[in-house]
Amino acid sequence: MTEAYRIVIGMDLEDEGDLALMEGLRVGAPLSAELHAVHVIPTRRDTEVLARVLDLGLSRLRERVSKIAVSAPVEVRLHVRFGDPAAMLHQVAVDYDADLLIVGTRARGGVARTVLGSVAESLVRTAKLPVLVARTKKLAELERTPQPDEGRPGAALHGDQQISEVIRVGPRTSHIAGLV
Repeated sequence: MTEAYRIVIGMDLEDEGDLALMEGLRVGAPLSAELHAVHVIPTRRDTEVLARVLDLGLSRLRERVSKIAVSAPVEVRLHVRFGDPAAMLHQVAVDYDADLLIVGTRARGGVARTVLGSVAESLVRTAKLPVLVARTKKLAELERTPQPDEGRPGAALHGDQQISEVIRVGPRTSHIAGLV
Protein backbone atom coordinates (compact mmCIF):
# COMPACT_ATOMS: atom_id res chain seq x y z
CA MET A 1 0.00 0.00 0.00
CA THR A 2 1.39 3.40 -0.97
CA GLU A 3 1.26 6.41 1.30
CA ALA A 4 -1.05 9.28 0.34
CA TYR A 5 0.33 12.21 -1.61
CA ARG A 6 -0.17 15.26 0.59
CA ILE A 7 -0.51 18.85 -0.60
CA VAL A 8 -0.58 21.89 1.69
CA ILE A 9 -2.27 24.93 0.14
CA GLY A 10 -1.85 28.46 1.46
CA MET A 11 -5.21 30.25 1.54
CA ASP A 12 -5.14 34.00 2.16
CA LEU A 13 -8.94 34.35 1.67
CA GLU A 14 -8.26 36.44 -1.47
CA ASP A 15 -8.21 35.60 -5.17
CA GLU A 16 -4.59 34.44 -4.95
CA GLY A 17 -5.50 31.81 -2.36
CA ASP A 18 -8.45 30.68 -4.48
CA LEU A 19 -6.09 30.24 -7.41
CA ALA A 20 -3.73 28.17 -5.23
CA LEU A 21 -6.67 25.97 -4.16
CA MET A 22 -7.78 25.46 -7.76
CA GLU A 23 -4.24 24.47 -8.70
CA GLY A 24 -4.10 22.11 -5.72
CA LEU A 25 -7.35 20.47 -6.86
CA ARG A 26 -6.06 20.21 -10.43
CA VAL A 27 -2.80 18.60 -9.32
CA GLY A 28 -4.21 16.58 -6.44
CA ALA A 29 -7.40 15.09 -7.89
CA PRO A 30 -5.72 12.68 -10.34
CA LEU A 31 -3.45 11.52 -7.51
CA SER A 32 -6.28 11.17 -4.98
CA ALA A 33 -4.12 13.45 -2.87
CA GLU A 34 -4.79 14.51 0.69
CA LEU A 35 -5.31 18.30 0.54
CA HIS A 36 -4.77 20.65 3.47
CA ALA A 37 -6.04 24.23 3.00
CA VAL A 38 -4.31 26.51 5.50
CA HIS A 39 -5.22 30.07 6.45
CA VAL A 40 -2.70 31.90 8.60
CA ILE A 41 -3.73 34.91 10.66
CA PRO A 42 -0.55 36.99 10.67
CA THR A 43 -0.65 38.43 14.21
CA ARG A 44 -1.57 37.11 17.61
CA ARG A 45 -4.46 38.85 19.27
CA ASP A 46 -5.17 39.03 22.98
CA THR A 47 -6.77 35.92 24.47
CA GLU A 48 -10.27 37.44 24.70
CA VAL A 49 -10.47 37.89 20.96
CA LEU A 50 -8.51 34.78 20.01
CA ALA A 51 -11.43 32.33 19.92
CA ARG A 52 -13.63 34.70 17.88
CA VAL A 53 -10.86 35.37 15.37
CA LEU A 54 -10.18 31.65 15.04
CA ASP A 55 -13.88 30.87 14.48
CA LEU A 56 -14.21 33.69 11.96
CA GLY A 57 -11.08 32.58 10.10
CA LEU A 58 -12.29 28.99 9.98
CA SER A 59 -15.79 29.93 8.77
CA ARG A 60 -14.37 32.23 6.05
CA LEU A 61 -11.94 29.50 4.98
CA ARG A 62 -14.75 26.92 4.92
CA GLU A 63 -16.90 29.28 2.82
CA ARG A 64 -14.18 29.92 0.20
CA VAL A 65 -13.12 26.27 -0.03
CA SER A 66 -16.74 25.10 -0.31
CA LYS A 67 -17.41 27.40 -3.27
CA ILE A 68 -14.37 26.19 -5.19
CA ALA A 69 -14.18 22.53 -4.19
CA VAL A 70 -17.93 21.83 -4.25
CA SER A 71 -17.65 18.91 -6.67
CA ALA A 72 -14.00 17.99 -6.12
CA PRO A 73 -13.25 14.28 -6.00
CA VAL A 74 -10.92 14.77 -3.03
CA GLU A 75 -11.42 15.82 0.57
CA VAL A 76 -9.98 19.16 1.67
CA ARG A 77 -8.96 19.49 5.31
CA LEU A 78 -9.06 22.97 6.82
CA HIS A 79 -6.50 24.52 9.16
CA VAL A 80 -6.24 27.98 10.73
CA ARG A 81 -3.00 29.05 12.40
CA PHE A 82 -1.64 32.21 14.02
CA GLY A 83 1.82 33.61 13.29
CA ASP A 84 4.12 34.32 10.39
CA PRO A 85 2.40 33.01 7.23
CA ALA A 86 5.52 31.54 5.60
CA ALA A 87 6.67 29.85 8.81
CA MET A 88 3.21 28.48 9.63
CA LEU A 89 2.59 27.12 6.11
CA HIS A 90 5.96 25.40 6.24
CA GLN A 91 5.19 24.02 9.71
CA VAL A 92 1.86 22.53 8.55
CA ALA A 93 3.74 20.93 5.64
CA VAL A 94 6.20 19.44 8.15
CA ASP A 95 3.43 18.35 10.56
CA TYR A 96 1.54 16.47 7.85
CA ASP A 97 4.61 15.23 5.94
CA ALA A 98 3.48 17.07 2.79
CA ASP A 99 4.90 16.30 -0.62
CA LEU A 100 4.06 19.69 -2.15
CA LEU A 101 3.25 23.19 -0.91
CA ILE A 102 1.13 25.47 -3.14
CA VAL A 103 0.79 29.21 -2.59
CA GLY A 104 -0.56 32.09 -4.62
CA THR A 105 1.20 35.38 -5.17
CA ARG A 106 0.14 38.96 -5.67
CA ALA A 107 3.25 39.44 -7.84
CA ARG A 108 4.12 42.75 -6.17
CA GLY A 109 7.24 44.44 -7.35
CA GLY A 110 9.68 47.10 -6.23
CA VAL A 111 9.07 48.90 -2.95
CA ALA A 112 5.87 46.99 -2.09
CA ARG A 113 7.70 43.65 -2.18
CA THR A 114 10.67 45.06 -0.27
CA VAL A 115 8.49 46.52 2.49
CA LEU A 116 5.82 43.83 2.72
CA GLY A 117 7.93 40.83 1.76
CA SER A 118 6.51 37.84 -0.04
CA VAL A 119 5.28 34.63 1.52
CA ALA A 120 5.76 32.83 -1.80
CA GLU A 121 9.30 34.13 -2.24
CA SER A 122 10.25 33.20 1.30
CA LEU A 123 8.89 29.67 0.90
CA VAL A 124 10.59 29.14 -2.45
CA ARG A 125 13.90 30.10 -0.84
CA THR A 126 13.61 28.26 2.47
CA ALA A 127 11.05 25.44 2.34
CA LYS A 128 12.32 21.89 2.67
CA LEU A 129 9.87 20.54 0.06
CA PRO A 130 8.78 21.52 -3.45
CA VAL A 131 6.82 24.78 -3.64
CA LEU A 132 4.48 25.58 -6.51
CA VAL A 133 3.56 29.25 -6.93
CA ALA A 134 0.13 29.49 -8.53
CA ARG A 135 -0.60 32.49 -10.68
CA THR A 136 -3.02 33.45 -13.39
CA LYS A 137 -1.97 32.23 -16.84
CA LYS A 138 -1.42 35.25 -19.11
CA LEU A 139 0.40 33.81 -22.11
CA ALA A 140 -1.97 35.41 -24.63
CA GLU A 141 -0.29 38.78 -24.12
CA LEU A 142 3.14 37.38 -25.04
CA GLU A 143 4.54 36.86 -28.52
CA ARG A 144 4.96 33.25 -29.61
CA THR A 145 8.14 31.90 -31.21
CA PRO A 146 7.58 31.18 -34.89
CA GLN A 147 7.84 27.43 -35.52
CA PRO A 148 8.91 26.53 -31.96
CA ASP A 149 9.42 22.80 -32.64
CA GLU A 150 9.93 22.75 -36.39
CA GLY A 151 13.51 21.55 -36.74
CA ARG A 152 14.84 21.60 -40.31
CA PRO A 153 17.74 19.21 -40.84
CA GLY A 154 20.72 20.93 -42.49
CA ALA A 155 19.34 24.46 -42.00
CA ALA A 156 21.90 27.07 -41.03
CA LEU A 157 21.23 28.89 -37.78
CA HIS A 158 20.62 32.64 -38.14
CA GLY A 159 19.92 35.17 -35.40
CA ASP A 160 17.52 33.82 -32.80
CA GLN A 161 16.80 30.56 -34.64
CA GLN A 162 17.04 27.51 -32.39
CA ILE A 163 17.56 23.82 -32.88
CA SER A 164 14.94 21.79 -31.10
CA GLU A 165 13.71 18.26 -31.26
CA VAL A 166 10.61 16.64 -29.82
CA ILE A 167 11.38 13.31 -28.21
CA ARG A 168 8.64 10.88 -27.35
CA VAL A 169 9.33 8.46 -24.53
CA GLY A 170 7.30 5.31 -24.12
CA PRO A 171 7.59 1.91 -22.50
CA ARG A 172 10.59 -0.23 -23.45
CA THR A 173 9.78 -3.14 -25.67
CA SER A 174 13.06 -4.91 -24.94
CA HIS A 175 15.85 -4.80 -22.43
CA ILE A 176 19.42 -3.90 -23.37
CA ALA A 177 20.62 -7.24 -21.95
CA GLY A 178 18.66 -8.97 -24.71
CA LEU A 179 20.81 -7.22 -27.33
CA VAL A 180 24.10 -8.75 -26.19
